[in-house]
Parts: sequence; structure tokens; C-alpha cells
Amino acid sequence: MNSKVFLKALRTIIREEVRTAIRHELNERTEPKKSHNEVIDHGMRMHKQATQSQKQYVKNPMLNDILNETSAMSSDEWSTMNFRSEMAQAFGMQSAEPVAVQDVSGNAISTDSLKSKEGGEAVVNALTRDYSSLMKAMDKKK
Repeated sequence: MNSKVFLKALRTIIREEVRTAIRHELNERTEPKKSHNEVIDHGMRMHKQATQSQKQYVKNPMLNDILNETSAMSSDEWSTMNFRSEMAQAFGMQSAEPVAVQDVSGNAISTDSLKSKEGGEAVVNALTRDYSSLMKAMDKKK
């Protein structure tokens, strides 16, 4: 067999195999098509947000736009945001107990010294408070 004929045959086979592999990969990576109703619902929500009267929350226009967008979201869009204190360990925290206050270099800071400063006690209490009971009460209201 001549080397030129062999190379031509080899190139043809490689092209066919590459085409087959590319088609296979593209078919696997395509997202499932959304139903017509999902697309219509999404469009209606976007239209509602665009036509909704803009409230003035803050003077910064960019921040105000973001606040208006989040206020227009329905409760089902927020349903995945359900962090509870017992989940803290999964996020790298040692326990659900309040985390010690640390400075920039990682040295522990005594909260007693913070409490002695004006208004510091309220801040320390707010940062170290267990809010799980408050969140449960809010969930019950829903």
C-alpha cells in the first residue's frame, strides 16, 4: 500500500471518528427544552418587574434597582434560602455555637473589651445571638 493512500484513508477515518465524537458530546451537553408555559411565566414575571413602580429605598440608583428587583421576587424564588444553625458544620464551622471574634491576623479578641465601648455591647449581642428561634417563628407565620 502506498503511503499517500494510507495517509488519505487514515485522515478520512479520523474525520469520521471526530465528527461522531463531537455529535455525541453536543447531544449530551444540550439543556432540556423548557415547556412553553415556563417560558410564558418567566416572561410575565419579567414584564411585571419592568412595569412595577419603582420605590425609592436608598439614594444610590444602582442599589435601589437591586432592592426593587429583590422585593418583586415571589416567595418560591427564595425557598432555597433556608440555612439553619444545625447546618453550620457542613459549611466549615466547628459547631452551631457562636464563633469567637478574631482580628485580621486571626488572633482572638475578647468580647469583654468590645462591650466596654459605647454601643459595643449591643453589637456583640447582635453578632453572637442565636437567631434560630426567630427564624422558626417567621416560618410559622408563613
